[in-house]
Amino acid sequence: MKEENFLEWPDWVETEDVINKLKITQRTLQRWRINGTIPYSRLNGRCYYRKSDIVSLLKSNYNGEKGGKL
Repeated sequence: MKEENFLEWPDWVETEDVINKLKITQRTLQRWRINGTIPYSRLNGRCYYRKSDIVSLLKSNYNGEKGGKL
């Protein structure tokens, strides 16, 4: 996934946006919240994530030896 794709997002994104963009399940995202992998904010029963936190998560797990550029 290219970094430019993330620049199109607003600063805060909802659960559905993260799931669709990262191609993960709702359960995976829930697990990441529970074990502290990704910070979030909850408002009126909905979870919101900062775009910068998601980009940081991707960069911290980037393995340049096996993949292409971000």
